[in-house]
Amino acid sequence: MSDISEDQIESWLKKLERESWQLELLVSAFTIFLLIGANSEYDVFVTDLIYQYNFNNSALSVVYIFLVLIQRSIMALTISLIIHLMLRGFWIGTIGLRSVQSSIDFEKLNYTSFFSEKLKKKVVSLDKLVIQLDEICSVIFAFSFLVISILIAFGMYLIVLAVTGVGLSSLINSLSGGLSMVVLIFSVITFLTLIITGLIYMIDYFTLGFFKKIKWFSKVYYPFYRFYNVITLSGLSRSIYYYLISKFSKKRIRIVYSIVGSMVLVTILFSFDQYQFFPEGEGNEYFAPTNAYDDQRPDDENIKTISIPSSFVDKPHFQVFIRYNPEDNELLRNNCPDFEPIKDDGLNWKLRIKSSGSNFVITGMDFSKEDFQKLLECQKSMYQISVNDSVYASPSFHFYIHPDKKQKGILATIPTDGFVVGENRLDVKKVRVDSLGVSKPSPFVSIPFWYNPN
Repeated sequence: MSDISEDQIESWLKKLERESWQLELLVSAFTIFLLIGANSEYDVFVTDLIYQYNFNNSALSVVYIFLVLIQRSIMALTISLIIHLMLRGFWIGTIGLRSVQSSIDFEKLNYTSFFSEKLKKKVVSLDKLVIQLDEICSVIFAFSFLVISILIAFGMYLIVLAVTGVGLSSLINSLSGGLSMVVLIFSVITFLTLIITGLIYMIDYFTLGFFKKIKWFSKVYYPFYRFYNVITLSGLSRSIYYYLISKFSKKRIRIVYSIVGSMVLVTILFSFDQYQFFPEGEGNEYFAPTNAYDDQRPDDENIKTISIPSSFVDKPHFQVFIRYNPEDNELLRNNCPDFEPIKDDGLNWKLRIKSSGSNFVITGMDFSKEDFQKLLECQKSMYQISVNDSVYASPSFHFYIHPDKKQKGILATIPTDGFVVGENRLDVKKVRVDSLGVSKPSPFVSIPFWYNPN
């Protein structure tokens, strides 16, 4: 690069500017094609995670928010690139039209002098239109990636908050006495500082540098600005941001912010629905949920609560699969207070170090000493199964991994000799055992099925 003169670099950059539309079209079309496929796959990925992990946990909920923000980033980028591709097509069409007709012959149109004069003032020439469209397309192309950086930056900030909160909370719980109080005060100050400075950074970003204009405050703000540039990865898009806000007037940028913000707010607060006489959700006894029947549930859909082979039963035995939801771990611990499984709820070390004589051996987790019978009893204690109000006191239970989506749970097998011919109703209740050992069942799920013995 030292042998290349500044004039050569300038000439090369100008050539790139003139021919960048070709790269924009190629990248936009190819990216849109990939994003449409990626969005559906990513949607399935996020949905599967919901059924595999308990995102109500404070730390994991932030991870889920970050994953959703990435999903929104993919959608925003797809929409922006589609708009860009359409405008580029319009721009190419304008250039093509200019090659056959470079100006408007108002005399040939034979309009009145009044209309002709008005149109001469209002109609933009093709030369100006080509230049304006080219500029708008290039800005949209750059702005598309800026939108992604904004969403990812917010997700990274939430992750930093979560990691800091979990780390400080663990430190406080590991200490005691006066030292614990000192760490608690330090933690509160640290957390409040992160929230307040993060809010200032966000306001400064969307107000196009409000706090950078305050002379006395800018020096105090600069270290925090550098810090958030690093943790939110905003430094990667910093050049695009400053070039865009210096190119256009602040008024225009604020108008764009207002329009986009209003559109997002409307989508959050309102929904369009004309199914006025149809219930929302499937949580009522008058609904026949397709998700609960193996032969009706789509292959890419997870089991929400329970599942039976079909809505029509004709065998002497009837099987009910109940999905194991990690959210129920607290309920299971409450029902089985004297039992502690080998695995922890959350992170587990995959490796174990054992001493063998004078040597140390690294092995995997040893589950051979797990009390599988007690594990199954804990799971069984959480459910009460009944058909047509007849409670089954001791149905046969087994651990089971459902072939669809490999979801974990338990499989209950009950006889059908007590069923009535025609419509029956399966009710599964969740049972909480109180401190006195009294079982308190509460409604969980109810589905209809039809019995017709061979």
